[in-house]
Amino acid sequence: MKITRQKHAKKHLGFFRNNFGVREPYQILLDGTFCQAALRGRIQLRDQLPRYLMGETQLCTTRIRTYL
Repeated sequence: MKITRQKHAKKHLGFFRNNFGVREPYQILLDGTFCQAALRGRIQLRDQLPRYLMGETQLCTTRIRTYL
């Protein structure tokens, strides 16, 4: 990850940690559209998100509704 991107991520995580009490493991809510875009771009979310957030993550997905 580039240095400037890493600095920005660290700054934003520090803001949420101090003001809202967000702490590890970070729970990340993913929807189907985001997962599909990551799949098209060949991005391994399970590997990339912990590196980007510099900590442990827990991935959560939305439910798929089927209409009959």
